[in-house]
Amino acid sequence: MTVFMSDNASRSSESKLQEEKKRLSMLKDALQRSNNLTHGMISTLDNFERKLNSLDDIITPVYDSTNELRLLLTNVEKTLSVCDSVLHYYDVCSELNSTISSGPGGNIIDYLKELEKLEDAVKYFKRVSAQQQGAVSERERVNQLYDLGRRRLLDETDKLIMRYSNPLQAKEVLDLLDQQEQLSANNSSSNSSGFDLQSMQEADLQALRTIIEWFSKIGFRQGLVDLYANRRGTMMRRSLQLLSEYLRSTSVRRLSTSLTYSPNIRARDDKGDTMNRRAGRKIGRKFIRSPAPSKAHLPSNYPIMEEPQTPNSPSSSQQTSVGQSFNLTVSGAVGGQSDDDRETNNYKLMLDSFLILLNRDRDMLQYVFPQELTSLVFTKLAELPLVYMKEEAQRICDTIERTHNKLESKFCVFGQFSVLQWFFKSRQTFSKLYQESDAARRQQFTTLSATFEQSAVSCLRHILDEIKLDSSPPSVGGNVHPLTSHVLAFMEGLLNFEETATIIASLYVDQEQKSSNTPVETNEQKGQYDLGKYFCQLIRWLHVTISKKADLYQRNDTTIRAIFLLNNANYLLKRLENSSLLSILQKYQPDLKSKYEADFHTNIGNYIKCYSPLIIAIQQMLEYDNSQRLPDTKLREKDREQLKDSFNHVNSAIDSLRSQCQEYIISDIDLRHRLRQDGKAEILESFRKYYQKFAHKEFTKNPNKYLRYSPETLERIIDEFFEMKK
Repeated sequence: MTVFMSDNASRSSESKLQEEKKRLSMLKDALQRSNNLTHGMISTLDNFERKLNSLDDIITPVYDSTNELRLLLTNVEKTLSVCDSVLHYYDVCSELNSTISSGPGGNIIDYLKELEKLEDAVKYFKRVSAQQQGAVSERERVNQLYDLGRRRLLDETDKLIMRYSNPLQAKEVLDLLDQQEQLSANNSSSNSSGFDLQSMQEADLQALRTIIEWFSKIGFRQGLVDLYANRRGTMMRRSLQLLSEYLRSTSVRRLSTSLTYSPNIRARDDKGDTMNRRAGRKIGRKFIRSPAPSKAHLPSNYPIMEEPQTPNSPSSSQQTSVGQSFNLTVSGAVGGQSDDDRETNNYKLMLDSFLILLNRDRDMLQYVFPQELTSLVFTKLAELPLVYMKEEAQRICDTIERTHNKLESKFCVFGQFSVLQWFFKSRQTFSKLYQESDAARRQQFTTLSATFEQSAVSCLRHILDEIKLDSSPPSVGGNVHPLTSHVLAFMEGLLNFEETATIIASLYVDQEQKSSNTPVETNEQKGQYDLGKYFCQLIRWLHVTISKKADLYQRNDTTIRAIFLLNNANYLLKRLENSSLLSILQKYQPDLKSKYEADFHTNIGNYIKCYSPLIIAIQQMLEYDNSQRLPDTKLREKDREQLKDSFNHVNSAIDSLRSQCQEYIISDIDLRHRLRQDGKAEILESFRKYYQKFAHKEFTKNPNKYLRYSPETLERIIDEFFEMKK
């Protein structure tokens, strides 16, 4: 069994061996065929490479020769071109001399092309003049011709600018303001600057813009800016001068108008652009006179007291509709005008015109100059008219500060405040006109308002000094002194400019505190507080001055002193009660009214003392009767003489009292009535008792001589006090 299995394994192994040998033989055959194919391929490739190398050896020299020939041809062409251009640079002066010398002649595009040719020649000779001796003289010729061309172009620019830079006549400016006012009244959003592009020839406009762009490109922008700004600024300044001369020589009177921006001016911030418009009552350019504001605050029972006459009196301002976005609304805030404020009213009109002219030029710049130059040119052209407006502002302020009796000529001071009100309301408008300029340029126009601010502060100080140093005599008959009326009218007039007055009052108070080394107070309502403080100073010094004037009456006539102080105190209290002054005064001095009321009651007591001689005469007789017990029957001689003397004294006291009180002036009906009633309460009861007790006694054979006044007659006499003079 074992041997059988061994044989089978041997046969199987032998079979596998034979199969492997066959497989090996097949692989050897395949390898042989592969080697034969590889050898054949290598031989073919070697043969192809030899042929390629042979072909390359033939073509490369031909290709190199062709490239050399092409390069030689290109160099020849370039050389010929350079020679032509170089020769052209030497001929350009001869070719362009007549064209350049004669100027553009209206053909700006072609002229600029000729200048560009010259510019190329200038650049060429600048490069080669160091290497070529002959190029130096040609360079000078080219430079001279190029400079001449630029000057001719500048002359043409100047002509174009001047063609549209004639100063506007005064009536033209006023017409622009009228148009602007109509546009504002109609809430129109159309171009309201007064600059009509149709009035400028399109060709001129395009030519000017082309020239400006060319000069900007070659680096001559500063000279061009200076030229344009000087011409337009001079035109604007001259227009304002003509307007000023016209306003001074005519009787045209008008308030400043509402100014609306052109839509070409881009706004960065529209907040706060809408303002309330205040306008005085007017017909065309002439004003309707309105009652003085002081009269509006007087109670109806002041039929006698008249404020010292002034040429005209201000009226209260009237509110109109709210303007649209980008509106600047300005007014005089005091409707009626007087000669005292004519200069300031004219100045506001010039400020309106200044804005109109600035707005016109701002629009024009949008069409003429590149965007990056607009702000630079605008701020520069505004310098000349701005200087003129500064000079006018200083002249007006100097005139006002030299004015004597500013309280009586208060309308010139009110004019200052109306100008300041214009500035405060228009600050945002000017900022938008200068919106692309730096902060310093945007604040240029505030130098104008600073002149008026300092002058207004100085006027406040001078008015206070006028009150302190007033040397006018006391009023006849103890009437209200004109100084009291002037002070109150001045204070009430300032309330028409309350917002402006608070700012100026704060400046005044701050300056006073710095000069006295007093810490400056700050709080949320500082402006109102400072205005109240200034008003209290006016009232306090008015009180001191009036008290000093009261001492100028006859020393033995204490009654007229009391009447004088009563009249002034009563006038002041009633005027304060009928205006908003009291609330402002009480912000600084809450007890001001109570102090004046206390003084008022004290002076009533002093007035009542005028009845003392009559009271004493009555009391003396009553005391005599108490001691002597006078009978109703026949009297002793001594008693009769006593009664005669007593009635003589009583009659004399009544005569004196009647004479005095008919000479006094009490303007206020209520005060007049009160003094009469207090006088009756003081004397009538005791006089009635006196009369009833002694009048029926038989002490004289001529009763008409001694019994001249009965209680009813005395009461009627007292009712006639203060009626003889008014």
